Amino acid sequence: MANIVKKYLPLILLMLITVPNTSWAQKKSKILIKHSNFGRIDNDTDPDVQKLIGDVYVTHQNLKMYCDSAYQNGKKNEIEAFGHVHIINSDTVHIYGDYLKYDGNSRLAELRKNIILKNQSVKLTTDKLDFDMNLNMGYYDQGGTIIDSTNVLTSIIGRYYTEQDLFFFKDSVVLENPDYTLYSDTLKYQTVNKTINILGPTRIESEKETLYSESGWYNTQTGISHLLKNTTVNRDNFQIKGDSIYLNKHNELAKVFRNVELQDTINKLILRGHYLEMHKDSEKAFLTDSTLFIHVGEQDSLFLHSDTIRIEKDTNNFNRILAYNKVKFFRKDLQGKCDSLSYSFQDSTMRMFNDPIIWAQGNQITADSISIESQNKAIKYLHFRTNAFLCSREDSTLYNQIKGRNMLGHVNKNHLDKLDIIGNGETLYFPRDEHGIIVGMNVAKSSKISININGKKIEQILFTKKPDGNMYPLFDIINQKRFLKDFEWKDQLRPKTKDDIFIWESAIEKLQNKLKKQFQKSIKEDVEN
Repeated sequence: MANIVKKYLPLILLMLITVPNTSWAQKKSKILIKHSNFGRIDNDTDPDVQKLIGDVYVTHQNLKMYCDSAYQNGKKNEIEAFGHVHIINSDTVHIYGDYLKYDGNSRLAELRKNIILKNQSVKLTTDKLDFDMNLNMGYYDQGGTIIDSTNVLTSIIGRYYTEQDLFFFKDSVVLENPDYTLYSDTLKYQTVNKTINILGPTRIESEKETLYSESGWYNTQTGISHLLKNTTVNRDNFQIKGDSIYLNKHNELAKVFRNVELQDTINKLILRGHYLEMHKDSEKAFLTDSTLFIHVGEQDSLFLHSDTIRIEKDTNNFNRILAYNKVKFFRKDLQGKCDSLSYSFQDSTMRMFNDPIIWAQGNQITADSISIESQNKAIKYLHFRTNAFLCSREDSTLYNQIKGRNMLGHVNKNHLDKLDIIGNGETLYFPRDEHGIIVGMNVAKSSKISININGKKIEQILFTKKPDGNMYPLFDIINQKRFLKDFEWKDQLRPKTKDDIFIWESAIEKLQNKLKKQFQKSIKEDVEN
């Protein structure tokens, strides 16, 4: 007997659980009428429906419902309420309206006209609201407005989870805050911590700036946001883009990650990289990781790369750009290389330091420091200070060379057309006759020299103080010193295209350059001896 009971016990239990109308089945609760001034049932037309009039009060589980009048269907466990409808859900959520239809079996409430939903922190108004008491969730699809302590939100479609204080908004979403206005397609709003989750195209407009993003979050209380997709920040003349942007409104800090782009529309500057940190109130910026600085010109643009780029105010409150470590720049008519560089908006001057070199019109020019001065958005002067040296290739083995303590280059229409050598001037160049044939080598010294340049060729050399020099015939060149002291041809370092600014010397290239220098030095020594 015990074995039989053991064998069929699971089947017996299953039958007990599934048999209807047993004590195991949960009975559905009925809507209870607690009060009304007048009640009536028409047994002839609808005996299941009771009409309630005046100060109607009914309950259902944890719900309390009040209205002016109602129809209560006991068979269907439904109630229709009219006039001054008031629902209290769990003593925390209050819903008001003109009309209510409530199903006690599904616990779904349908409210219409002049609806107000209130809890401790939020007020929702709409003309159509469906509220699921099982999920504690209200839904509208014909427009609604939500008001909390700091924000007013409107949308066509909305869903509100009252226990979590969580809203989902869809279609024509507008959030109005004293400091900004937000426009969105889709977003989520947590009313407790005042956090917006951006789930679709969103624009945030304030007095100072406009933000656009398609994903991320924004805390309306702290002013901190993290924007993650197709994000753009526009502020005055600046525009910032990046894959991910962190913003802190209170300290005006912005951090931008991956595919960063900052545009200055007034000064026609573009900065790119993979990490940007910017203090928007002071207009300080720090850019690193694959940096690219572009100065957009009317005829041509300058492209510059370095390990790090900074933008900050100088002592006179003018912006300046600092680039340092492995600086290279390229423009079709001008290239350069140095280890650190600054650009001042006050005097429109670029200053190069630590082994600076520039290449222009076939000329290579070096000095301890180099300044490129612009006027009316065009280069006007080139300043070469201390140990200035200019050289250009005349043919495969011969180089024109000019050196001095300082040099001043005059630029006209983006072409170097005059060069002044000031102090300890030396020249070594190879003049040609009217047929373009080299006729010899001219070597001269003077404390002050002016050189006129036409295109890539030296057109005229003027010695303002009596020179000390000599002209050697072509056949005697091989026996003379063909290189001034400190001559070094560095064309292998020149960026030939804008992509070359990202290439720096590798260890192998450094060794090759070292060997090349030693080879050039040995040739010079052989010639001199």
